[in-house]
Amino acid sequence: MKTQQIPTLEQAFAGTLFGSVSTEEQIIEIDPSELQEITDQPFRVYKSDKLSDLADSIRENGQQQPCIVRKKDGKYIILSGRNRKRACEMLGCKVKCIVKECSDAEADLILTDTNLYQRHELLPSELAHAYAMQKAAYESKGERKSTAAIADSYGETVKNIQRYIKLTKLPKELLDMVDSGQLPLMVGVEISNMTESDMDTIFLYLSDNPGINISVEQAKGLRNLAPLTEEKLNQFFDQKRGKPKKEKKFVTSISVKINYLEGMDNNFRYEDASKGEIQEHVLDCLADYFKHKEALQ
Repeated sequence: MKTQQIPTLEQAFAGTLFGSVSTEEQIIEIDPSELQEITDQPFRVYKSDKLSDLADSIRENGQQQPCIVRKKDGKYIILSGRNRKRACEMLGCKVKCIVKECSDAEADLILTDTNLYQRHELLPSELAHAYAMQKAAYESKGERKSTAAIADSYGETVKNIQRYIKLTKLPKELLDMVDSGQLPLMVGVEISNMTESDMDTIFLYLSDNPGINISVEQAKGLRNLAPLTEEKLNQFFDQKRGKPKKEKKFVTSISVKINYLEGMDNNFRYEDASKGEIQEHVLDCLADYFKHKEALQ
């Protein structure tokens, strides 16, 4: 009988508690600076505390599991193990890697498959984009029943895979609400069937009314009210709560999506600014606008 060894933290993070790399696959050491990460991928990097724990494990036990990389256009691209690469970078040591020759579709499958098997705490957005990437990869390889292939790989139902993939139609702001639990997953699926304009309206409404919890049945009802407006949403939720129709109130605040502001011709870096700095910038712009308008009169 084989004895079971207690895995190192690095093995646990890598999802390889048992077994080892095939002896047929050559492991080479590469400087972290030569390894290029794929930024446009479904999976988030480890937070600083978890990355520090991983670095400590590699310092004490060595890198137990090599990264999987692909050489393309003269560059080594990480398909699996960017957290291990970052941990080695923190330690100032080279990264153990296996170089795979593969097509773009095969690379996408390696990237998603290793993370889906290795990570046990994935957000709905990570699963959604990973399944969508796998579906596209299977289809590019000529697989007709791509969703069924994904479902078989992970012991899921085809319906459940389809639901997750539908979440990718949500704007990032609503998908973040699904990740945080403000919107139940199935509510997000229902909202994903709406138009982009209606989804934006719902996001702005929920931002202004954080106490509202939408059920699946309510989400289905909202689809019948398209096109959505703030007035329709007020009336809908007041009726569901058994409250009388609200009288029109004086507007005291509004919400504007950042991508609307970014579409204007200015050099302000919204992605690097805090909420207070953005508010101050918008107020300054409005002050300049009204001052210019008054001067023209």
